[in-house]
Amino acid sequence: MTPEKYPALLRLIHWLMAIAVLGMIGSGWYMANLSQDVSYKYDIYPWHKSFGILVLILVAVRILVRLFCKTPSLPKGLPNHEKMLAKITHFSLYALMIIVPLSGFTMSDAGGHDIFFFGIQLPELMENNKELAGVLHTFHSYVPYVFLAIIALHILGALKHRFMDKPENDVLSRMI
Repeated sequence: MTPEKYPALLRLIHWLMAIAVLGMIGSGWYMANLSQDVSYKYDIYPWHKSFGILVLILVAVRILVRLFCKTPSLPKGLPNHEKMLAKITHFSLYALMIIVPLSGFTMSDAGGHDIFFFGIQLPELMENNKELAGVLHTFHSYVPYVFLAIIALHILGALKHRFMDKPENDVLSRMI
């Protein structure tokens, strides 16, 4: 039998990750727009990196939990194009929850910058490569815009189903 709601652990991880990812995007833009002479600019980076690693850990846990838990199917009343869009959006969200933090991690590592996870220094995994770090910096600077657009699509889709569709198509209630 298919459950009507997502398991409590998946709902908790979903909302924690929503807060963390939006916080990461906001803090990244904030840091990037601070001038070099702001005294606390580089005090924010270790926190940003720590929460980025936390997002990677949470997405790994989320994927594992999802593999072993029954989750609700998409409502039968959804048109096929909306089902396909939902699947593409969810796949994109998962991909970006992995790609964006990994690009930040590898950018820092290739750039020779220390990476801390809430005070614990992580080992260097790569040789210093300023050129690669520069490419990854550009990627890590622009891809969050795509991520935010897909998050907006996800939110708008959930709100559409909640307020404009038939009650049986309310997918938001399954995650609340």
